[in-house]
Amino acid sequence: MKFLFNIQPRYIVAIAVTVMLVMVISAFIELNQSREEIFHLLQEEANSIAETIDHSGMNNILATQELEKSIADRLFNNANYIARFDSLGALNQKTLQEFCGQNNIFRINIFDKTGRRILGSHKIDIEHELLPEKYSPIQFIKPILDGQVNRLTIGLKDARYETGQRYAVAISRTHKSGGAIVLNIDAADLLEFRKQIGIGKLIKDIGDNGGIEYVALQDDRGIVAASRSVVELSAIEDDSLLTNAFDNNNTLTRTSIFLNHEVYEVIKPFVINSVTVGIFRIGFSMNEIRTIDDRMLRRIIIMSIVLGILSILIVMAIVATQNYRISEKKYSAIQTFTGNVLEQMQDAVITVDADSRITIFNKQAETLFNLKDKEVVGKRFSELPQIARICLLNIFGTLESISEQAITCADGGQRIILATISDSRKTDGSIESRTAVIKDMTNARQLERELQRKDKLTAMGELASGVAHEIRNPINAISMIAQRFEKEFKPKTEEQEFLELTSVIKSETKRINNIIKQFLNFARPPKLNIEKINPNQFFQHLSSLFAGQASAKGVSFKIELQCVNDISIDREQFTQAILNLLQNALDVTSAGGIISLSCIDHENEIRIAVSDTGKGISKDELEKIFNLYYTTKHDGTGMGLAITQQIITQHGGNISIKSEEGKGTIFVISFPAGT
Repeated sequence: MKFLFNIQPRYIVAIAVTVMLVMVISAFIELNQSREEIFHLLQEEANSIAETIDHSGMNNILATQELEKSIADRLFNNANYIARFDSLGALNQKTLQEFCGQNNIFRINIFDKTGRRILGSHKIDIEHELLPEKYSPIQFIKPILDGQVNRLTIGLKDARYETGQRYAVAISRTHKSGGAIVLNIDAADLLEFRKQIGIGKLIKDIGDNGGIEYVALQDDRGIVAASRSVVELSAIEDDSLLTNAFDNNNTLTRTSIFLNHEVYEVIKPFVINSVTVGIFRIGFSMNEIRTIDDRMLRRIIIMSIVLGILSILIVMAIVATQNYRISEKKYSAIQTFTGNVLEQMQDAVITVDADSRITIFNKQAETLFNLKDKEVVGKRFSELPQIARICLLNIFGTLESISEQAITCADGGQRIILATISDSRKTDGSIESRTAVIKDMTNARQLERELQRKDKLTAMGELASGVAHEIRNPINAISMIAQRFEKEFKPKTEEQEFLELTSVIKSETKRINNIIKQFLNFARPPKLNIEKINPNQFFQHLSSLFAGQASAKGVSFKIELQCVNDISIDREQFTQAILNLLQNALDVTSAGGIISLSCIDHENEIRIAVSDTGKGISKDELEKIFNLYYTTKHDGTGMGLAITQQIITQHGGNISIKSEEGKGTIFVISFPAGT
């Protein structure tokens, strides 16, 4: 302190000024570096967006060209077919109309060598005669009439009289009198396809992201496509920087004014086949940069006024650095988000080339087939594991572009998938590659079946309730009458036979009444009495109830318990559900067979399985097995499995079945561990 006290004031002022200058200079340097780094990030982001749009634009163009080629090939095939009948003189208007309807063709016209229409699939409408003709067909088919070409792709054109557009092709007639055959289709679907996948939609979607003021594609004639915020932008010929970027294929940046506020604009040429056809203009918000400028300015003012409070200045510098890093992370997050949206798909995607070698195998495909892409890519189907080979041959072997089918996965489970197959063809028409987009529909279809089954059971339960109420009263009356007969009207002869008959009446009415009680319990299931139960004690109790029956029939009964924690269930109802399954298993298992009962903890679920080595269940019966009143037993009521499913559902679980005729059946009950 003494040393500081002896320092002369001018030195203190000099030190303070020096420190202030160092702080101010460092602040300006940091400001410029921050601006340069942010501008660099913006430029990189703009390049990434422009390249994305560029690649997507090329893909869209190629997709549209491929679609138009496919349409043209189909029309040429149909035209050649018409030409053969035309050469035989076997065509009339009705024949052409039927052919149009069968092949989804809008119109067929046949012209003679002078260009006069001699036959068509439609009558010349009076309304058409009153409408102005936009063009003459001769201007499109003149090369064929002059004998220059035999076939001609006219492509998109306006409708001759009506609104809308058509896609047309023409071929020369093989008829001796010469002329041309023209086929048209309605181009509405093609135009809608262009609109949906077009580069304009992609630009609008990207322009909606935060931090991006606008995105525009511009050529020397004006704006080709732009985000929603763009109403007007400067023309290329009126802006030297735009002209420089367009003429010299340079990526340039600048700050400019857009909608009365400043933006950072990145200008990048749009090149197709080495030819610059336009420029991308991407404007980023300057709000973040202005915020940094203002913050740095406040720092300089505070440092000049409160020079001695160095600790506060240091804290501010740290805060400023942290804010900069947050801003950097935000821009990095935008880049990552954009990349993930473009790269990740929820469906499995598999592409094979003309030699049946797999070229694409994404992460969802790895999950579905339990194979890594490095194990699959570059290999033919014949080199894959058997299960994967069979699945892929079935998927790619279908003749339909969209098909739903069941496949057996590597884990042995069966999955229901929806496969969409698309072909990529070479210029000569041969297949270059085939791509399958595979959606796993297993859970959706299982949920549909569960909902249908529950709806059926609900309806049947309501019906059973109504019928049971109607039957119960007369059954009770019959039982009471039988009791009175037994007590009050004993005959003098054949008394024993009389008592046996009345006893039969009482026992049968009692049995019917018990069935009615089951109906009513199904229609109005009792409220669950949930309690925590030790699984070992519960299943040992079940074993004591069932093991004797199994032993009496000569069937082995095995129990396997891997449940550690207590389970929360209604003891009585759950006992009934498990015993129903065990009794069904015993009914179909012959002497020497095996019935197993197991319980395991599986992640957050309890899984209980009842399996047997009986005769199994056919596929037709599997669909009906849980239906109320459905039974294969001659003395069964058809309620056991329906009631079992109802009890499991009340516990928040579900029951599934797997069976193979001649090998046995397994029922699996699963419910949440915390139930």
